Amino acid sequence: MSQPPTNNYLATNFFKLEFPEIPNVEYFAQSVNLPSLTISPLELPVAQLGVPIRTPVGRYFYENMSISFLVDEKMENWLEVYNWMRTCSTAEDVPGEWNGHNNIFKDATLQIMDGSYNDIRKVVFKDMFPVGISGIQFSSVVVDTEPVIATATFSYTSYSIE
Repeated sequence: MSQPPTNNYLATNFFKLEFPEIPNVEYFAQSVNLPSLTISPLELPVAQLGVPIRTPVGRYFYENMSISFLVDEKMENWLEVYNWMRTCSTAEDVPGEWNGHNNIFKDATLQIMDGSYNDIRKVVFKDMFPVGISGIQFSSVVVDTEPVIATATFSYTSYSIE
């Protein structure tokens, strides 16, 4: 058995998100997922009863991408996603820079880094758009001041790994 070229592990905190359309979310990002990819196998008809024959010629599906981020005290980063979502789904006037914006699809990049924080992979997401933003729960019974963490969920056409 030969030794692999590296014996270092991939750590979950070695990442950088580049999402120019929502710069405040990008700056306060706490976590992001590299979405899964699944294939729906096609079952071929067989003449005899028994185990069906499956083949990987069915459709494939990407999981949504989620970003968890600290909400700034003016809620500007939360509002970046909120206003984008409203622009995607309604003809209602939306305040801010998204008002009248025709192109709702944007690209983003997730940089995966090694232990020395050097880029080792870039994951480029194509034609992203928001499909969900978590709510914010306010409470006067909490004794300690805790930062609010929100999660934004995005759909996209595809992603490629460079």
